[in-house]
Amino acid sequence: MLVSTHTALRNKIGYDKNIELLKKAGFTAFDLGLDGPDDIIIESRFNGDDYREQAYQLREFADKIGLPCNQSHAPFGSHYGDATPDTELFKKTVRSMEIASIMGAKGIVVHPMQFKYHPYYKDELKEINYRFYSDLMPYAEKFNIVVYTENMWNVRPVSHVIIPSTCSWAEEFAEYIDMIDSPYMKGCLDIGHLLLTGESVARAIEIMGADRIAALHIHDVYPQSDAHTIPYLGNVNFEEMLDSLKKIGYKGDITFESGTFERHFPTEELQLSALRLTADIGHYFKSRIEE
Repeated sequence: MLVSTHTALRNKIGYDKNIELLKKAGFTAFDLGLDGPDDIIIESRFNGDDYREQAYQLREFADKIGLPCNQSHAPFGSHYGDATPDTELFKKTVRSMEIASIMGAKGIVVHPMQFKYHPYYKDELKEINYRFYSDLMPYAEKFNIVVYTENMWNVRPVSHVIIPSTCSWAEEFAEYIDMIDSPYMKGCLDIGHLLLTGESVARAIEIMGADRIAALHIHDVYPQSDAHTIPYLGNVNFEEMLDSLKKIGYKGDITFESGTFERHFPTEELQLSALRLTADIGHYFKSRIEE
């Protein structure tokens, strides 16, 4: 069981330095972030025709310092509803799968579609997502990388209150994985999102089970804020999470998505200290699950 976190500092210090800091902090793997709110692939080094060469160079650097890439995150944007095979977004998602494969990742998170108001369009969204993930499966097999769907949240129109969305409830999350019926389709359970949508951590983990939960996004949140901070600073019950993961025999890694925490700090020394604390929490989580 590896202890990893995503490359949240890549915009500030670049991928290479970010990975180096993670190694110094005590992580045993890293989650390669390829998502971003503004660019389809946020780091310019992967936007050009030489993206394969750039990926091999980054893989060589990571191998040299002894830190493997355990998982990745595709461009954030599939929820806009335009990720069909003939669109640029779909092509960039496929590119991100290839990059993650080159990096040695076991899987890559690809968000489900949620561009329609879920309470009214649940069945339509399920059909749209079935086509979307089905279209990705040939590429997953080609690159030998598992696609992880994720439990999401959305906001109510006008009031902007956080509400459940695609895969928020464990039963629907399980259905999305089962309907694709492929070894290349699994789930990344986002622990913070469970609290935001009112789903029980223990219930979600036990309904999903070890066969469906292949990866985690671990971070803490507040009831109406997707804070993405480190555990024990918000409202998630992490001891419940650990007990449930142990109960189902979880065999994946401990992966944090808590980059808001280290991004607050202005110097490399403070960023390293923040990452060390996160890594220490991760090793505690690992020991609790494996005990």
